[in-house]
Amino acid sequence: MTTEALPDRSDPLVVPDSQHHVGLSIRGQLTVLFSDGETLDCADVKGLSAVRSSQDVTTLPDGRPRIAVTRLMTHFHSNETGLLIQQNPARPNLGILTGLEPGGVEALLPADVVFEQYLIISLRGSLYLNLDPLVMEAKGITTFPPVGTTFLSRTPTTFYDVTELDGGLHATSAGDAKPRLALASTSVCGSHVTHEIPSG
Repeated sequence: MTTEALPDRSDPLVVPDSQHHVGLSIRGQLTVLFSDGETLDCADVKGLSAVRSSQDVTTLPDGRPRIAVTRLMTHFHSNETGLLIQQNPARPNLGILTGLEPGGVEALLPADVVFEQYLIISLRGSLYLNLDPLVMEAKGITTFPPVGTTFLSRTPTTFYDVTELDGGLHATSAGDAKPRLALASTSVCGSHVTHEIPSG
């Protein structure tokens, strides 16, 4: 019986045309801010994510390589509060991985990664979604998937009650709807990649 060796995740050649699943946890305390002034602290948020990378590598004018990445799945949950966060399947959840140095595929690591995410929050019997993307980024990753890396949000993100939006999950504008809650943090808030989940 032979055991297949795991790929070297620090090898830039593993980045193109790959797919991986990872475990996640929230670094810092995640706080849900309701429009009526109530706050809900979530300190036990964990989850899963799946990402697929393109096979096509492009080159920026400065010579650095770039590759598109697609988030296939996002799942976070809090057992204490009942908070559930899922990816909105009606909106694209896309990202870009950009090598730090000029070159071809061999220069895809180390890299900066940015994702734009559209999410659905389930909480207390209601569904909420964001219309502006939640932008998450990680600087200088050295492995792919970037286990041990924390993706940080650039700004707080507001969410709307799905029932108040024309188009529901497919809505792209708020119309007359008002934001019902926001995600914020009392410390460093980020999505920390804890481990890779084997696919086979």
